[in-house]
Amino acid sequence: MSVLSSMLVALGIVGALGALAVREHRLVRAARHSLLERCANILDGAQMRHGRDGFPSLVGSYRGRRVHVELIPDTMVLRRLPQLWLSVTLLDRLTDVPSLAVLVRPAGYEFYSLTSSLTRSLDAPPALPQEILIRGSGTGAERLLDHLSTRLASILAEPRVKEVAITSKGMRIIAQAGEGRRGEYLLLRQAVFDHADVSAGDLAKRLEDLEMLRSAIDARQQKRAA
Repeated sequence: MSVLSSMLVALGIVGALGALAVREHRLVRAARHSLLERCANILDGAQMRHGRDGFPSLVGSYRGRRVHVELIPDTMVLRRLPQLWLSVTLLDRLTDVPSLAVLVRPAGYEFYSLTSSLTRSLDAPPALPQEILIRGSGTGAERLLDHLSTRLASILAEPRVKEVAITSKGMRIIAQAGEGRRGEYLLLRQAVFDHADVSAGDLAKRLEDLEMLRSAIDARQQKRAA
């Protein structure tokens, strides 16, 4: 085969791969748009937004408190496929509450994690998994951890849950929503989450878990004030 023929073959392969990537990108964006549609009815006054990457987010209210729901694509993974994380944040002013965050199976590159932003490391109570990173701020973080350990253990018993965080501005749970398809990621470096699924039940469960933590914090504060 001549040099010219080899170049033409190479250009043809590159062109075919480029066309495949463009087509796949359009299909991926279309699939992403609908990932949170079934969750909208869970929130009062729900508003759907879409980012430039096509992933949706939801804002609304749940039992009178503001809620922010978003999907976080994570391609900063080593020796693993891309991950899609569901982040559910219950915005609520928590007076005189230290920051506390627990991260399960830490790998060191969780850019979305609030745990990494806190500076004080805490030991894991016996009720919690041992493969866990716990950090807090303020002198009361360890006491808050002890108070919530049973409830945190219940939440973290679900394998998909990655992080639980509590701050003075509210609380957040991050859980796995999907894993990337191997072929497209290896060939086209595209994160295709064709098995991603966020049901209304999934969102309701995260919100109930956050409400459980909120109630426990309220009870603790009332006890201290008595």
